[in-house]
Amino acid sequence: MGVTNTEADLVVVGAGPGGYTAAIRGAQKGLDVVLVEKERVGGVCLNHGCIPAKALIHAAGFQRDIAHWNDIGINTGVVDVDFQAIQEWKNDVIEQLDDGILQQLDYHDVEYVNGTASFLDSSTMRVEHGDDARDIAFDTAVLATGSQPIEIPGLEFDQDGVISSGSVTGRRSTGRTRRRRWRVYRDGGSNEVLQVRIADQSRRGT
Repeated sequence: MGVTNTEADLVVVGAGPGGYTAAIRGAQKGLDVVLVEKERVGGVCLNHGCIPAKALIHAAGFQRDIAHWNDIGINTGVVDVDFQAIQEWKNDVIEQLDDGILQQLDYHDVEYVNGTASFLDSSTMRVEHGDDARDIAFDTAVLATGSQPIEIPGLEFDQDGVISSGSVTGRRSTGRTRRRRWRVYRDGGSNEVLQVRIADQSRRGT
């Protein structure tokens, strides 16, 4: 493993909303900033949680509105929902927002590093990515590592009918291969509540 050595005023671990905003603010204050992320810029909120959930809620709202149009006499016929196409549209939205964050980081001269961070001591961070490693001597560190779904004993994600929030929004896989039919709908018109019903197609004979 090749190790390089660099320095920074501020190292931020985690490029979610807390991390990338802290990194940009540090750069605005004149600090030399390195932002480290092991997955994708934007963190859980942008890639697995808030944004994809709201995108699916937005799409589900159209289906609900169209059903109401039919109730009041504006006939649209049978609505065919292509969930795969909705997922592709949602992913395009995420990609655009990801790109926007990367542009902001570049504009503010924040160095973005993809890799897994660990402390060597109280003033040195090691970032590993594949066979490469980089040791960063820093003055200040901000840990904004966010969250991830946890499995409850007895309700592991590999069970039938049990999935994680990341699987709902289509950005994380539970490893399940069985075909499923998804229905996404808004609960009581709330934009903050997303419910997903999953009907196992094999149980319906399809």
